[in-house]
Amino acid sequence: MKAKRLISWIIIAIVTLTPVKVFALSDEMLDFFAQNNILFYDPDGRLAVCEPSSSSAGTSDVGASNVNYAGAQVWSEGELQAIAENQAVYEEGVAEYGFPWQVMAVLHSMETGLRRYNPSNGQGVYQLYSYTGGGTNGNRFPPADSISEEEFARQTKIAAGVAASMVGDLNDPDNVKRLFFMYNGTAGQYKQKALNMGFSQEGADNGEGSVYVMNRYDEQRDPTSSGMSPYWPGRFTGDGVYDPSSTTTVFGAYVKYEAIAGMASKCNPTGGGNIAETAILLSWDDFSHGQEPKPEYYTAMQETDNYRVPGDGIKPGASCDQFVSTVLRYSGADPEYPTFWPPSQLEHILSHPDMYQEIEHNNDESNLMPGDIFITANANGNNHTFLYIGNGQQASASYGDRSGVHFSGFGFSDNAGGMTRYYRVFRRINYNG
Repeated sequence: MKAKRLISWIIIAIVTLTPVKVFALSDEMLDFFAQNNILFYDPDGRLAVCEPSSSSAGTSDVGASNVNYAGAQVWSEGELQAIAENQAVYEEGVAEYGFPWQVMAVLHSMETGLRRYNPSNGQGVYQLYSYTGGGTNGNRFPPADSISEEEFARQTKIAAGVAASMVGDLNDPDNVKRLFFMYNGTAGQYKQKALNMGFSQEGADNGEGSVYVMNRYDEQRDPTSSGMSPYWPGRFTGDGVYDPSSTTTVFGAYVKYEAIAGMASKCNPTGGGNIAETAILLSWDDFSHGQEPKPEYYTAMQETDNYRVPGDGIKPGASCDQFVSTVLRYSGADPEYPTFWPPSQLEHILSHPDMYQEIEHNNDESNLMPGDIFITANANGNNHTFLYIGNGQQASASYGDRSGVHFSGFGFSDNAGGMTRYYRVFRRINYNG
């Protein structure tokens, strides 16, 4: 009761004594706010102001991180608007197969520029060469003209089924790359290019050397950069026509995918994002960054009102519970997921059986799905939570130690503080994300 009264007095003092001033919080105040889970303004202004886009795309689930490695805009405002208008069709198309709808948006963009239009070759909006026998068999898509909403939805479902049959789980980023590579044609020239640039055979098979897949993904594969690798030029400029010196400034399919995958709407997350993809988007892929949050994670914390500075030299986001909460909120899976303390998060999960199902895993990874929530809540405070993202990998943060990172390895139990912690696993259900 005394703590609540003290908090009330602090809030009253802040509001009445400093109505228009921005002030720095002392270390003691930071510690007090952290101990009582109080969210507050970022006095250092490290986060950009969150402002909705003036276009209609600002109300969709796309465009909140629409840049490549160099900060170049990937999707134009017109493209984002078209994606927003098509999103419901993409989502319906992939619903049966359970992979991110953004895959269909990228394929639509790469093949027919997001138009609802059948080209003259009979291969349809998604240019399904094998399915249509090059546009000559009974599956061809005539006529060469604009198509209806119903026909667009039909073709999207067909294309989603084709995509799902081509590779494994499309919640795995490597499989998304491989899909795009196979979709465009796994040319030996592109595989050799990847090997020349130092990628493994697996990377080459996934399309790391394909212009269609990876153009402008990083400096060495960006023709607009002075650091472009000498091995990167070379692409097919027509059917069977390979120009070894040709480059393009068009963004690769996977670059486009990363720019929108798992994203919730800017300033107003409304759902539809994929939990595992969002976890990957908001987390680093190595441990070298310590407590420094990935820029996308900074943005997500702000946009979901899930930001705090803990004090004691601990940066925002370097906390397992805050990372999981931000992913659940930012993906749209659960905008009300508690920000801090795994026992409170577990209580929230158990009080919403319409949203969460406990998974009887029997210590068997095959019972898991990407996006499953691991959580252990003990009376002694030795708690932890993380997200399973598929293929033996997890995405997690650690209080005072590191920001969000995704990496291989996880367990249904572990040892910490001299005791064994056993994890319960929960899955978000009744959710199209």
